[in-house]
Amino acid sequence: MMRQKLEGKTRNRVDKERCRHYWIIEIANGPKSRGVCQYCGESRDFLNSIPGPTVPKRGKHPLDLPEISKVELDEDSKS
Repeated sequence: MMRQKLEGKTRNRVDKERCRHYWIIEIANGPKSRGVCQYCGESRDFLNSIPGPTVPKRGKHPLDLPEISKVELDEDSKS
């Protein structure tokens, strides 16, 4: 194995394809943070939040459920 010095620490260099990554991720400062694997040195970006629904509009309570439209059943569906 090769030895590499990173941020004052000596570490063993391993094959990136076989590495079980141990990510050291920088402090969140924006939508993404850079992470570097402690073992192989591979780097990648990590999202600092989970993409999801947008924030509710003002005046709406965050726990209010959306309105559900009424559905009428025909006679064949009722049984």
